[in-house]
Amino acid sequence: MVKSSVRLLISLIMAFGFADAALAQAKNVVVSFDRQGEGVDDAQLYVQPMTVGGDVKAVEMSRDGQKFTATVEPSPDGLYNLVYICNRLQTIVPFYADGSGNSLNLGLTFDGTIPMAKDNTDNEALSAMGMYVASADRMLWEKRPSSKEMIASMIKGYKHAADSIKSIYDCNEVVTQYINIWGYTATYNAFVSLPNILGVRPDSLPLKAHEVMERPYKVIDSPMAALFPITPTLIANFLPRGASLEASIDSLYGNYRCRDIINKVGANVMEKYLSRFDYQNNYDRGLAELTAVTEKYNLDRKYLSTFVANRSTIKGSPFPTDVVLKDKDGKRMDFSQLRGKYVYIDLWASWCVPCCREVPHLQKLEKELENKDVVFLSISIDQKVEAWKKKMADLQVHGNQWHDSEGTLGKALNVKGIPFFLIYDKEGKLYMYNAPRPSMGLALKELLEGLK
Repeated sequence: MVKSSVRLLISLIMAFGFADAALAQAKNVVVSFDRQGEGVDDAQLYVQPMTVGGDVKAVEMSRDGQKFTATVEPSPDGLYNLVYICNRLQTIVPFYADGSGNSLNLGLTFDGTIPMAKDNTDNEALSAMGMYVASADRMLWEKRPSSKEMIASMIKGYKHAADSIKSIYDCNEVVTQYINIWGYTATYNAFVSLPNILGVRPDSLPLKAHEVMERPYKVIDSPMAALFPITPTLIANFLPRGASLEASIDSLYGNYRCRDIINKVGANVMEKYLSRFDYQNNYDRGLAELTAVTEKYNLDRKYLSTFVANRSTIKGSPFPTDVVLKDKDGKRMDFSQLRGKYVYIDLWASWCVPCCREVPHLQKLEKELENKDVVFLSISIDQKVEAWKKKMADLQVHGNQWHDSEGTLGKALNVKGIPFFLIYDKEGKLYMYNAPRPSMGLALKELLEGLK
């Protein structure tokens, strides 16, 4: 039944495929096609080799009369994307080149604005899969299945379609594997879309992902799976729920062999751990756990560095002591000299337009604030001292103006962008990280007036 449905879909739609492709492994590839039919007058077309990380830029196809051409780097697996943009809508169409030459003359025609495939079973199979996924995704929104049986039937359809397409077309090994992974990732995408489609919470769905999908390590433990952006999130969500960091990483290394997969998913797990960790109450335990996992699997120590840096965001953490701060005359300044007062800190730079826009609001607030227990401190992270001094003169600033002379304060405070504002208490400990900015007016003024 599924096979016949796919045959019907293919015969009716027959879109998004390419023919007569060739690829040179060590040379750039010239991709071209002659316009046939309507549909490309106002369109932009790009070609991009598929690579892990997508770090090879798409190349726009140039047009000479009826001929479109682009020179691109060769794809390791012979897989490419055609990016077709028309009327602000973008369609990404995969195609395969068999590696027998260094030019691809695509068998491509347009029926209106729809690319049409011909003469190549590999690309016709990719076309059929693309059209099935688009049709099935649309059907989910139209049908909005609510029963467990109907949901399971529709979600499992992606894999059934992939299996049917592989049996209908005599695809090569690369395309067969790609379609297999595509069917699996499309299944996952459809499943995680269900809460939005049905308007329910994820835990309210009548079935779980593992009831309609195989475990990822049985299907996508390969470098090709890393071509799909959803793969790291997909695998991470199949790791043990509620497990410790070590248990999650153990599961990853224990079930997967592909280094690309391990690296990408591992980064996903570590970044999620860092972003959700309770630094306030469990810092020492977390540091010990992260250190143990890092040493056990020889992980990048950048995660440890980030974890330690994140401690500076915890309420009660002391102001960094290993930074060099100087005033406009070059005199070394010590944050401890402000002890006994709440300190509202503004991190800024002369080249930062949003920073400079905050200065008038800050100066006004400092003038109007009645709470004498609060002092204001502006710290510039400018690399060039003269630029800082010139901007201070231009803005006619006053009060405490210091300079981060070695450029280390931002990293020590784990600040990713400026302007950035913090409040330290009378003991020199962090009271508020990412405090309201001066332009917020009354909200910040009331906060500062209440500090005693």
